[in-house]
Amino acid sequence: MRKVPIVIIGGGPVGMVLALLLDQLGVRSLIINKETESRWHPKGNTHNSRTMEHYRRLGLSKSIRSFGLPKDHPTDVGYFTSLAGFEVARIRMPCEAQKMRELENASATDQIVEPIFRCNQMYVERFLYEQIHLAKNVECKFGWECVDWQDRGDSVQVQMVEVATVRPDIIECDYLVGCDGGNSIVRRKLGIRYSGDPHQELAWAGGLTASTFLHAPDFYRKAIRRPLCWQYMVSNPRVRANFVALDGKGLFLFSTRLIAEENEKEKEVIDRRLRLCIGAEADFEHLGHFSWTAGQGLVADAYGSGRVVMAGDAVHLFTPQGGFGMNTGIDDVANLAWKLAALIQGWGGRNLLNSYSEERQPVAMRNTRAAQQMARRIGTEPVADEIEATTLAGEQARRKAAEFYMKFTETYASLGIQLGARYDSSSIIVHDGLAPPDNHDQYIPTGSPGGRAPHVWLAKNQSLFDRFGRGFTLLCLSGNENRATEFQNRAKDRGVPLDTLPVHSNDARQLYEADFALIRPDQHVAWRGNTFPGNVGGLVATVTGHHSRV
Repeated sequence: MRKVPIVIIGGGPVGMVLALLLDQLGVRSLIINKETESRWHPKGNTHNSRTMEHYRRLGLSKSIRSFGLPKDHPTDVGYFTSLAGFEVARIRMPCEAQKMRELENASATDQIVEPIFRCNQMYVERFLYEQIHLAKNVECKFGWECVDWQDRGDSVQVQMVEVATVRPDIIECDYLVGCDGGNSIVRRKLGIRYSGDPHQELAWAGGLTASTFLHAPDFYRKAIRRPLCWQYMVSNPRVRANFVALDGKGLFLFSTRLIAEENEKEKEVIDRRLRLCIGAEADFEHLGHFSWTAGQGLVADAYGSGRVVMAGDAVHLFTPQGGFGMNTGIDDVANLAWKLAALIQGWGGRNLLNSYSEERQPVAMRNTRAAQQMARRIGTEPVADEIEATTLAGEQARRKAAEFYMKFTETYASLGIQLGARYDSSSIIVHDGLAPPDNHDQYIPTGSPGGRAPHVWLAKNQSLFDRFGRGFTLLCLSGNENRATEFQNRAKDRGVPLDTLPVHSNDARQLYEADFALIRPDQHVAWRGNTFPGNVGGLVATVTGHHSRV
């Protein structure tokens, strides 16, 4: 029987990023995915700043920024009575070109290394699909389905079949990772349930919803005819819906509740509601659609058992408000990849895999709650009967609606959610009790262990993050790198990959508030101090999962 270190079930963005991170760390993996290639249907539309930082570590962020909308296309969110009707409100946001210009002139302590990127997931998935086929440590089994697996204690045996031929195969691995979505075979076999707050039936953002892939260049010529948006939210007494511009030329993702009239088929419901949203005669072509349930906020009761773990939708189901779903999944595997590598390479301890659930489950609970709160606020918006009228009452209704919509700027900002995930209950973090308060709208950089490492620009276009090693990085922030010898030796004793990085920057020293800071491979602070503890070996053992806290 053939053996690989890691088997990943599910070839969506989360599974593919995990494979690429493992490849970067020198660990072989095999991806099993039922479909023969990446899915060419629009889904999520936001790659947040933290996700873009993970792409940057893989050397992919610059290429990814070339996909989707033209660089000068606005990323505004507009609220309309219909595409051709009244514009009620507009949340203005910079185009990609403007964000890149602002980055060129960023202050030394600016925390935005990679600005949020508005691009549909399908474009990035296709690129990631190409990348995993180029990676030397990734074997791809697309067009294959996992039908069963057994955790044998010292390894996991995975049974799969080729979808087209029903040809079976069996492979053995050290660890199995389920990145296989809400209907995960891994989660079901483990008997792990989701907990949390189920959806509520709302006019928008709660209940059965259709997402439809449209080719509709007519919309620009016959309906929109105004300053462009990235998202067009439509609210009138008859329908609530959302259009997302995918390429700025005529491809759209249209989402609306599937509320059928008598004897209506699914496509008929979509077409009827679509025409109610356009407000003008305009041609469009269906390229495909799928249905899903909006308004969920669910997190798995456990993230795995034994040698089997899960990530992404297999452990958390989001409603799309805020764009947190896929991004939380990418952050899951950034946390998981180095831990799996450490176990495969022999320098990770027995507590390391347990720390994955300790650290990521609270983040999923925090993020799902935030998304669900946003959805329920916007889903309960009252739409006045007069909102489309050209009368004084119509103007007043639109003014009142605009006041409501402009409260949702945090839905599209939420920097605290993007960069502020902390691991304050983790057994492999040496805490100092100085964590800042959790604020969804604001990110407070701090060297307090458990959070994302604070960022500084060391020179123009030179990020501190680009200097971090693939393993752990010991920052020496006060010209004291000659004192790091014992730390290097204790890391070497355990085979822990460690780079020592002198940082001659007053800004960095002030942000970290310590002479030394130990940065994990996922860019979170593991420890900081002005002197090393008496037992440096114990510190190294703790942060690599060999025993409990120092």
